[in-house]
Amino acid sequence: MILRGARTCGGRRAVRSPLARLRAARDVARAALTAPRQTIPRTWVLPLAARPSVDLGDWTLHVAYADRRDPQVLDTLVQRYSGFATAMARRLYRRGEPMDDLVQVSHEALMLSLQRFDPGRGTPFLAYATPTIQGTLRRHFRDAGWTLRVPRQVHDLAKPQRDAFDLLSQDLGRAPTLAEVADFMSVPLPHLEAAERARHARSTTSIDSPDLNGGEPGHSLGHLDAGLIGAENRMALRRGLAQLGDDDVRLLSWYYFEEETQSRIAARLGCSQMQVSRLLSQAIQRLRPFLSPNL
Repeated sequence: MILRGARTCGGRRAVRSPLARLRAARDVARAALTAPRQTIPRTWVLPLAARPSVDLGDWTLHVAYADRRDPQVLDTLVQRYSGFATAMARRLYRRGEPMDDLVQVSHEALMLSLQRFDPGRGTPFLAYATPTIQGTLRRHFRDAGWTLRVPRQVHDLAKPQRDAFDLLSQDLGRAPTLAEVADFMSVPLPHLEAAERARHARSTTSIDSPDLNGGEPGHSLGHLDAGLIGAENRMALRRGLAQLGDDDVRLLSWYYFEEETQSRIAARLGCSQMQVSRLLSQAIQRLRPFLSPNL
């Protein structure tokens, strides 16, 4: 004998209690009354007819969870909408962001939407959950998608700048300059320059990882810094001048630092220009051993 209200469970017949059957019937009735409906034109029987715009089975689950907060019902709803959450993560995917992280963030937002959703308002769940998931993913890009912390203004300009760049590239047939993008967006050029500099902070690469040519990026990142070389030379020159006599230092200062001509120096010293040239050569020879080879 099969009892009414029984259901299969693992190959056996499981009997639901009268209270469970009553709750199920109440959920179905509430779902039928609160489900969003769309009006469709009819050419016969009735001028207008309304039918549910959502799946009544899913809507019944929403009604049941809103009434009793059953974790098993929540798990079922998450499984029903898991594909939608994954599709949202793929739609907003940006290069450099791990897809697994985006899918996890999207499912966390889905869980939050399910917990906050009120079916009594008559709004389809996807219309309610979509802005929540999108907003959560964008906050993830803003807060965790950058390797370095950048100002909020950079986050606000990043996407509009990319969109403006794509539009101008299509119109101009070439890559627009940063000044053209700033004029198109009506944004001060220094703001876009700051955003462009901060854009490189989105991701970092190990200097030990191979580059496109198979070499190590660390070998090509460095470059010759003229400022450091100049500082080294100035220190070597200062050490060398400290080893010379006062006459040699004075002569070199007139010629190289004060940019006096040999004729004017000769007039100061009361000698010929040839003698000044000879004295300068001798001073430089005495100074040279103390200087850096790069000087």
